[in-house]
Amino acid sequence: MKFQNKILIAFLFFILFPIFILGFVSYHVTSSTLKNKVGDETLQTLNAIDLNLNMVMSEVDTLSNYIISSREVQDFIKYNDEQSLIEFYNQGQAIAGLLYGQSKLDDLVLYSASGKVYSFKRTVTPAFEQFLESEFYSVMVEEEGRSVWLSPAENDKFVKSENPMFSQGRVIKDINTLRDIGYLILDVKLDRFDEVFKSLQQQDSKEMIVNDKGEVVYNRDHQLIGETIKLPKDLLSNQSGTLIDHWEQEKSLISFIPFTFNEYESSTFFLISIKPWSFITNETKFIRHVTIVFVFLVTVFAVCFKQLFLNRIIHFITEFQSNMNRVENGQLTARMKAFSILELNQLAKGFNRMVEEISTLLKRVKNEQERKRKAEFKVLQNQINPHFLYNTLESINSMAVLHGSRDISKMTINLGKLLRISINATDKVTISDEVRHVISYMEIQKVRFDESFTFEIEIDKQLEHYFILKLVLQPLVENILIHAFDRNKDDGFIKIRGGISKKEGFFFIEDNGVGITNDVLSTFNECNLKSKTSNQNIGCGVMNVQERLKLYYGERYGMMICSEENKGTTIKLTFPLSEGEQDDI
Repeated sequence: MKFQNKILIAFLFFILFPIFILGFVSYHVTSSTLKNKVGDETLQTLNAIDLNLNMVMSEVDTLSNYIISSREVQDFIKYNDEQSLIEFYNQGQAIAGLLYGQSKLDDLVLYSASGKVYSFKRTVTPAFEQFLESEFYSVMVEEEGRSVWLSPAENDKFVKSENPMFSQGRVIKDINTLRDIGYLILDVKLDRFDEVFKSLQQQDSKEMIVNDKGEVVYNRDHQLIGETIKLPKDLLSNQSGTLIDHWEQEKSLISFIPFTFNEYESSTFFLISIKPWSFITNETKFIRHVTIVFVFLVTVFAVCFKQLFLNRIIHFITEFQSNMNRVENGQLTARMKAFSILELNQLAKGFNRMVEEISTLLKRVKNEQERKRKAEFKVLQNQINPHFLYNTLESINSMAVLHGSRDISKMTINLGKLLRISINATDKVTISDEVRHVISYMEIQKVRFDESFTFEIEIDKQLEHYFILKLVLQPLVENILIHAFDRNKDDGFIKIRGGISKKEGFFFIEDNGVGITNDVLSTFNECNLKSKTSNQNIGCGVMNVQERLKLYYGERYGMMICSEENKGTTIKLTFPLSEGEQDDI
């Protein structure tokens, strides 16, 4: 998978996906919290309605208690004579006052045990026989004087009326014998219930009273009283709560509490509040819109961050990787372009500097290898087949001895010693071997130059067992014999001293020749810095030694030349101390 695709997947998974999850969870948590809050508020409203309804029923209970215990009512029910009737009218005005003072009471009906019926408003009242056959009568008898409420739906079955109402019935007992002497029915207008529900009704909600059969006992819309509705199963648990269900094919929040008309009986009624879910979600629309806008803005910011910043980093990493691959393949011309981000631009500059340094180092190593190859080639040019050479020299030496030519024999022996070191394939020899090599060379040259020079060797004994790069002294002596001495004079002198100083080995090669001019010395220094050979009075052999020493031991080692015209020259040669082949560089 490409790096860009990995970054894109990571961006989607770790940034955008959590943003959408956060928005989704926030909205649903808010909706759930709002649902619980609305449900709790609705339950509080239903509890307040329940409290007010209990107060209404308590008022009716107080009135009915007063009536059934009134002496005038007791006498009227028991005797039903003219005198009791006059007293009921004349002295029972308090009852009438209470009745009409309670503007929400519609009528008061009295049944005597003897079958007489009395109604204050003289409305259509069921006959005593019809009353005895009703379920209302049976329940009143069972309750033995406790109040019994008849809902508008059930009341309509007892007595037909244009206006639905609640009715309370009670058995009237003789206060002396507790014998049933009559029956009291109070009709309560629905206006009193309407006031309670209207004062506490919530916006866009429907509150009602239903029984366990689903019959609407009360609703502010009186046309719905008596209709049967389908109740949710959770509502029949006789416990308060809230649930979400469909009501009249609309998703709604249904809150309910159990309700009773009589404290002494178990509840078979429920106070229900129905609030359309769309109304609740209207309150969450603002939250939903804010959440959507927030998620959208965060997404836009995240995308802009990716496009304006993250993509630049991705582009930098991709280009950096591409250039690294090019450098690995040897394309040292690869370069990073400039970037607007400071940190990335610094990395790009660092990469370019690194590649340039690598290129410079490779060129330097290549040049040094080439110089080393040329130096070794020059050494190899001077080598010839050792077996052929040794056999030839041995033949010459034998012929010289037979003819009595000591000089020829001496030269032949020294030449053999000289060549044994020159032809040796190793790069290093001991100091003692290198000194013997240069001595053999000078012995040969003394015969050649007819003893026109002398030499002296002073080597520290502690230095002799160390190793040095071979063929470093002979080229220097050769340069002295070629350029420093006048062959017409016999006073040439060469002195070679060797020793140890500060854990480094050194040689001093001194002569009393014509010296070196300042121009030639300057040329030597320039050539030394540029690592090039010279064709001046300082010959190729000297420059070859200098170059080989620096290549083999490093720039801190090599030669230093001090000279003055007509007073001679001194060459100082320094090298590190090495005790064996394991120390080769």
